[in-house]
Amino acid sequence: MIERYTLPEVEKFLEKNNPSAALERLKKILYEENFSDEWKIHELIGACFHDLANAEGATQAYLNAAQTDKILRSQRMHFSNYLFALHYLNVDKKILFENAKIYNSLYRDQKIFSKKFKTPDSKIHIAFISPHFLDSSAARFFESLLTNYDREKFFVSVWSLSSREDEFTKKIRRSVDKFFDVSEISFEETAQKIFSEGADFLFDLGGHTDGGETLQILSYKPAKIQISGISYFDTTGTNFVDYFLADDFLIDGNENYFTEKILTLKNAFAFTPNEKMIQAKKNLRKFPHKNFTFGSLNNFMKISDEYLYCVKKILDEVPNSKIIFRDTTPLESRKKVLEEKILSAGIKNFEVRTGEDNFFGDYSEIDLILDTFPYTGGMMTALAVYFEVPVINLCGEKFHSRIGADILKICELENFIVKNKSDYIKKAVEFSKNPAVKFDLKNLLDGKSFAEDFYEKILTVKLELFHGRFINF
Repeated sequence: MIERYTLPEVEKFLEKNNPSAALERLKKILYEENFSDEWKIHELIGACFHDLANAEGATQAYLNAAQTDKILRSQRMHFSNYLFALHYLNVDKKILFENAKIYNSLYRDQKIFSKKFKTPDSKIHIAFISPHFLDSSAARFFESLLTNYDREKFFVSVWSLSSREDEFTKKIRRSVDKFFDVSEISFEETAQKIFSEGADFLFDLGGHTDGGETLQILSYKPAKIQISGISYFDTTGTNFVDYFLADDFLIDGNENYFTEKILTLKNAFAFTPNEKMIQAKKNLRKFPHKNFTFGSLNNFMKISDEYLYCVKKILDEVPNSKIIFRDTTPLESRKKVLEEKILSAGIKNFEVRTGEDNFFGDYSEIDLILDTFPYTGGMMTALAVYFEVPVINLCGEKFHSRIGADILKICELENFIVKNKSDYIKKAVEFSKNPAVKFDLKNLLDGKSFAEDFYEKILTVKLELFHGRFINF
């Protein structure tokens, strides 16, 4: 007798953190049944691969979901998930760019609003939209834009697609001129409301994260000028986002792989630690380690085979050294998979930890962070240098492969940036013998200057547009 499974039964395996069993059953459902909503199976397969830290499997599953879904709104969400996941793989930037442009074809018949700027002497209304305004990795980089602005020149509104709140949400509510919870209305209604409120600029803090929901709102063009950046690390691929926020280092060599014009700041990042981080730094007690300890605190999906190859070479050359891996999720399934992957790579002296909120103590145990590649750390790089733990980074050519290096550059730690795997290994080994480093965090922590630079660029864009010139910074 053939055993049959239903999707709700499979979902229970996922809830119990048994993605391998769920995946096995989903494959049987996929090949034995004729489902009218095949995309649901692929979506769940993607969830299984996520819980197994299998980036390649998740990427293919999200693409399959997009290709089999018949609902346009859902197709867009699946394709956003696919575009995001592609960055975990070592994909050529030309391929990334072409895939991003395919996404734009899903909006070929989109309704748009028209918008005119107010007179030059009126306040500029900048709307910020995000899947949520909860404390998060992204929030640590955009907080200063919402708390440091000239109220005589700018009117700032915030648009949240979630009704969830925490202390960060409450802080933003107190800081901005208007806060809108649009979790209960449609994308089109949200766009209409942004348009009606008179937003001149709309800054998308979502991009292709969270299924690209914010992009579906921007597609109606509710504001004259629309910007992306900070929370998402690559082109949106669309013709309705006008600018992408970057700096010269990030964009170098990538100018032709963005559909947006580049809004260039002096520094693309400013890091604002939250209260927990501030207190943790005050309480952190560093102590000499008997054996040199490396660390990797990035999402396990970022751990590539070539990265583990370098880790093994480093550990082999540094006697009695070890490495601590910490995930960004609490899933035991991912911990088990990574342990097997590490052992297969021939690495012996290691520890794998699941993600948890209070992981700051790890920094007292680690002498040097080995940043992942080709997808480097952003928040984890900034947090490491904030806790004064150095990070070695292999800087790539693609935009998302340069973020970690850009943060180190902002902190004047360019000597920890390398260009190839052999130098990555060499630098890590050399540092283990002479672990001397001087940290300069003033630029990274200078949210006020970062915000001033951003709003000055906004003023320039408005004046140029009012006079009929559309410029590329």
